[in-house]
Amino acid sequence: MVADSRTDSLAALLVEDNPADAELLALRLEPDPGAPGAAPVRLLHADSAGAACAMLGAVAVDVVILDLSLPDARWLEALHRVRAAASDVPVIVLTGTDDEALALEALRAGAQDYVPKPPPDGATLRRILGYARERQHLLRELDQAVRTSELAALRWRLLAEVGRILATAVPTDPALGDVAALLVPAAADAIVLLYVGDDEVPSVAEAAHVDADRAAELRRRLADLLATPLETLDALRHGPLEPAAAPGPLLASLGLGAGIAVPLSVAGQARGLLGLAVPEARRAAADDIEFCRSLADRIGQALERARLFRQAQRAIAARDRAFGIVSHDLRNPLGTIQICATALLDPKPPPLSGIRDMARIIQRSVAWMQQIVHDLLDRASLDAGRLALERRPTAAAEVIGAAQAMFAPVAEEAGLEFLVESEPDLPHLDADPDRLLQALANLLSNAMRFTPAGGHVALSVRRASEREAAAAGAPGAVRFAVRDTGPGIPPEDLAHVFDWFWQSRRRGRSGAGLGLAIARGLIEAHGGRLAVDSTPGRGTTFWFTIPAGVETNAPVRA
Repeated sequence: MVADSRTDSLAALLVEDNPADAELLALRLEPDPGAPGAAPVRLLHADSAGAACAMLGAVAVDVVILDLSLPDARWLEALHRVRAAASDVPVIVLTGTDDEALALEALRAGAQDYVPKPPPDGATLRRILGYARERQHLLRELDQAVRTSELAALRWRLLAEVGRILATAVPTDPALGDVAALLVPAAADAIVLLYVGDDEVPSVAEAAHVDADRAAELRRRLADLLATPLETLDALRHGPLEPAAAPGPLLASLGLGAGIAVPLSVAGQARGLLGLAVPEARRAAADDIEFCRSLADRIGQALERARLFRQAQRAIAARDRAFGIVSHDLRNPLGTIQICATALLDPKPPPLSGIRDMARIIQRSVAWMQQIVHDLLDRASLDAGRLALERRPTAAAEVIGAAQAMFAPVAEEAGLEFLVESEPDLPHLDADPDRLLQALANLLSNAMRFTPAGGHVALSVRRASEREAAAAGAPGAVRFAVRDTGPGIPPEDLAHVFDWFWQSRRRGRSGAGLGLAIARGLIEAHGGRLAVDSTPGRGTTFWFTIPAGVETNAPVRA
């Protein structure tokens, strides 16, 4: 708002070493009884440039009336000293009648106006002083508007450049480091970026500071916060909505007292923070908040693109693996069926016994193909989190008996000894018996496939120890173990046995590489845990825990 020079009180500092001239100017500025609406002038006096500079440092004034001929500063030196002491106060110079050239030079040096000696009448002089104050106020507003406009243009350019950097690179540490380096010191004295990653996008702890040593320290401290739960990070987040809001706990803890922190969201979930420490000279609360939010939106969108890109890559890889399974694992049983069908359609068909043998071969091939299809469907259900469990109180003996009946003939045909060891009085299980049997069957089938004839496969079931139950997250649990005397699993392969479509090169290709991964998914869907212990040359043990349930006939919800 522009001050009203007709009514506002005006403080003027007169810098004049001549007492007569000072007295005359004071008389001119005395209130005029004939003009009651004129603005009153409070006149202060200094008789040297040094005294004027000291007074400007202690007292607020609206305008300086400066004589250019002072005992301690002559001509433009006096003007320069006064403007250095108070650059935002307008200066009106006093000149003699023959010093107009000097007055014009003073205007070029920063004076706002000049008044010849002797000064004009009081009304004119008060009007000159009032206009000087108004012009200075307008100049301040114009300067502020220019600075605000320049800052807004700079921020738009920075946002555009941030978008370009993130659009041309996967937003990992290097790309986000480039963003941080771009913003400091152009838009902030410091920037901190913390993102708690997941399986899709790795965690990020990035910082930049006008002081390179501080930047390295900030990155170390942010890295320590990556282990912090998201709820704690949300409590540390602070995005002030009012200009006077105090700095947030996160920025304060990092030694960045003045700044803004906003959440960094990916896929609709706040998983981190973006903080800016903005210098006082460039601070504009509402604009700073909006700028910080715009940055956070762009970074969050880039992280989301990276997440979707990795998901798409995995989906493409899974599709390719599925195509590989269809083309490889289904080709063999299809070829077998084709051979048998051709033989059956021969004009001279085989004898009845041969026809029965071919029918059994076709039946086994179809069963194998159905198993592969079911495995692929189970894999898709596990990936999508849609695997249906019909849980009910299940007697452990029910599952054990079904597994024994299913695999005793298989072991006999393979020349293996199949041992079943069960602890008495086992608690009921909170389980889907069909799905639990499916997981157990995958483990037993795997064990019998890789155990040479003459070896043995054992199924043992007992109560889980306190440590095993605690690892499963259940107060009570039952432990199932499948132990074989096969060749064992090499140590370098143990970390991959539960991976989708994985098969050891040393063991040759057998199946689609889905059985163990599906077994783990089924066990974890029950709230249990599947693990493996193996010693090369001595055999392998797969074991898992299933939470115990209530021992009634009431259904248990999954």
